[in-house]
Amino acid sequence: MSYINQRVAFAVVLLLLVGIPSLHADGKKKDTRTLATPTSLLAITAELDGAAALPSNSEAATGDVTGSYDPTTHVLRFQARFLNLTGPATNAKFHGPAAFDRSGWATVAAPRPEARLVSGTALLDAEEEQDLLAGRWYFNVTTEKHPQGEIRGMVHVTHTANGL
Repeated sequence: MSYINQRVAFAVVLLLLVGIPSLHADGKKKDTRTLATPTSLLAITAELDGAAALPSNSEAATGDVTGSYDPTTHVLRFQARFLNLTGPATNAKFHGPAAFDRSGWATVAAPRPEARLVSGTALLDAEEEQDLLAGRWYFNVTTEKHPQGEIRGMVHVTHTANGL
């Protein structure tokens, strides 16, 4: 392999190892790099349904969010799954701060919301971390039929996670 090809291959591997930033909810790139090894991961979960949506609905759609948050590196990793939506998801985002019966600002957007299973990584700032840990975040999935949200669920920070 030539010297130039080796340099290109090294650059590609480095980009894959460091990670490619995901999008912040407002469309800006969100830095998701971390060099530290997770040591004290907290588990996050949310159960999604139409009864929790604002306004609520009786659609058959359901979903869940699982993930981990590392308070040392401020990295949130998550997977969200949704089933039986009335159509393709148009958005899937974490929102906060908000109580279960209120709306909040979008904080972290899931990539490819039209997929049934999405995953993402985000680096949280101090205010986002405080709201997440205080239970003031929810996950909301919108569709064309339900532009304010077809399914929604409050995010719970539970216990130490084994990773994601």
